[in-house]
Amino acid sequence: MGHDAAFGDACCAECAGETPAFERAVNYGAYTGVLRQLIHLLKYERVRQAAHPLGRFTAEACLQLEGDIDVSELLLIPVPVHKLRMRSRGFNQAELIARAAQRGIEESIGRRVTLDVTALLRVRFAESQVSLNVEERRQQIRGAFKVSARERVKGREILLVDDVLTTGATASECAHELRQAGARRVWVVTPARAVERAAESLAEPGSDALAAEAIAVSSRLPFNSSSGSSSFSPLLSGTVQGSLLQRRGIPSTYGEQRVGRPASRAACSEDYANGQS
Repeated sequence: MGHDAAFGDACCAECAGETPAFERAVNYGAYTGVLRQLIHLLKYERVRQAAHPLGRFTAEACLQLEGDIDVSELLLIPVPVHKLRMRSRGFNQAELIARAAQRGIEESIGRRVTLDVTALLRVRFAESQVSLNVEERRQQIRGAFKVSARERVKGREILLVDDVLTTGATASECAHELRQAGARRVWVVTPARAVERAAESLAEPGSDALAAEAIAVSSRLPFNSSSGSSSFSPLLSGTVQGSLLQRRGIPSTYGEQRVGRPASRAACSEDYANGQS
């Protein structure tokens, strides 16, 4: 896969053969630097406050959908996790991001957004997808989701939220089930998208203190770099967000990745696979 395929409307050979069930996928930026640290802080260190800046980035990414959506209301659905994963982690990180993003999304696209966390369920547990290629991921995820409330989905336009878009297999399977249940169209938004290993140089070495710094700086609160601790703020301010992201190697502009109709399917990468949701 060429470098250009990680950003924009390029398409890698592995993804070109299959059109996903969703209309388009947008994101804030690459899964490196601060975004990567924030997602790790939320997903693995269980620091729930990290969902707030991720929600802000997710809401801002939705600005890219403003010209595509022609309905007055969207149904906001986070990619669900299996009950065993929920039991071990204690929460669904996609749901926390969706909750944090809801009001900002309404402001971004000028549409009413209704959150529904039970209409789509994960009914089959699967182990980590880190070592799987694109086709193996598709096979493993097939049949893993089920719509539990068709009446709430039928005829609706749905915004599906997850933390990272890697190959698009999970998002496409969710969208397929929602479309089968009568959803009109499904859009996908994530704060981050996976990139190829060549972009790894953008990510700074270090610990989760980097992500804590991002949250602390956003609220202009003191940050203890030796302990990695701080008070947390709900949102990153625009000025601080831009300067911090640029300093950490993340473009301050929104992600331009498009996946699905009408644009060509965007390229994917296994290199930053983060395990299954």
